[in-house]
Amino acid sequence: MAQDDDMLRQARQQADLEAAETGTDEEEKPYNALHAVGMGSWLGLKIAGMIVASVLCIMALLGLVDGLLGWWGSYINVPQLSVQLILGYLLYPVAFLLGIDRTNDGGSDLRKAAELLGIKFVANEFVVYGDLTTDPTYSTLSPRSRAIVMYALCGFGNFSAVGIQIEALAQLAPRCAADVAGVAFSALVTGIVATLTSATIAGMLINGSSSL
Repeated sequence: MAQDDDMLRQARQQADLEAAETGTDEEEKPYNALHAVGMGSWLGLKIAGMIVASVLCIMALLGLVDGLLGWWGSYINVPQLSVQLILGYLLYPVAFLLGIDRTNDGGSDLRKAAELLGIKFVANEFVVYGDLTTDPTYSTLSPRSRAIVMYALCGFGNFSAVGIQIEALAQLAPRCAADVAGVAFSALVTGIVATLTSATIAGMLINGSSSL
């Protein structure tokens, strides 16, 4: 009897160890196909909701910061002060290294490209592509500058994407949430470098007369 108890205890300990390694528990396993469909649907709904909430929070935070900067800028005679303007100057060297056209429109392409990069890093690629195609401020970009910027903006290297990554993977593997959060910043930097590398290669291959 005691031997059977020891065998049961060892089997239970082994099952607990395997569950800890795989991130699953006995209670979380579906009992049948319908149960699996229900669990998967609920998990997908939670992930989709968190993605929407994450994007909305990032955009709301960006709007709040822009409002505070504009309010403060009105006191120092810089009413157009915003995150976009600040990042436009901070990322000016990055735009220069990408090979943005320096002769078009008095060299303003560099600042405009840097502003677009800044928007992409703090918001997301959908917002910045909308600005690139609809905002008349960027309609004067040369064909070369526009082509390079299109490559530089195509990627998930932004804070919204990192937030979505952490939340989605935390739902899929709750036990690994801390590990995912620990490498989130590295993933952000890697994503940014990857897209900028693609844009740099495009700048090397595109001549001044190229257009999209």
